[in-house]
Amino acid sequence: MALVHRCVVVLASASLTACGAGQDPRIPELEARIAALESKQKSLADDLTRTKFQQELEKLDGVAFLTPDQKGYAAVKFDLGYLTVSLEDIKPYANGSKVRLHIGNLTAARVNGLKAKIGWGSTDKAGIPNNASAKSREVALEESLRSGAWTSIELVLDGVPPAEFGFLRVSDVGHRGIGLSR
Repeated sequence: MALVHRCVVVLASASLTACGAGQDPRIPELEARIAALESKQKSLADDLTRTKFQQELEKLDGVAFLTPDQKGYAAVKFDLGYLTVSLEDIKPYANGSKVRLHIGNLTAARVNGLKAKIGWGSTDKAGIPNNASAKSREVALEESLRSGAWTSIELVLDGVPPAEFGFLRVSDVGHRGIGLSR
């Protein structure tokens, strides 16, 4: 069987060599077209990678991530612009924690019916969120956020006492309406 295989390989090689002698004149043109298509495909793949990266960055804009030891605020993008959020106080409460947040309305409009998804939980020794045990819920504020001002709110977050509280995430920010001065 091995002898038959060798014979087929020798015959195929001889055929290819004979064909090369009378090379088709279209081959250089086809090779150039293939090279152009490969270059275009690489360019499109690079564009796709950049677009996906930009989309991931835009997603991060829509999330404020806060830790208890963090000073200052984090910004979160929503359809009207940006809000700032700072984590001011964490106290024990029932089976979890009560936190006070300051929300800064950077817009010139009063924001009515602010709603957001709040996530919270513990972190590992490296400070990485334990997402598997994290909790989350939707919150909706009754009070309006005054334009260009801070608004303080308190939230009860169950399941994570202050000693284990490692992070708070604010995302999916929306609103019911706006108010403008006349």
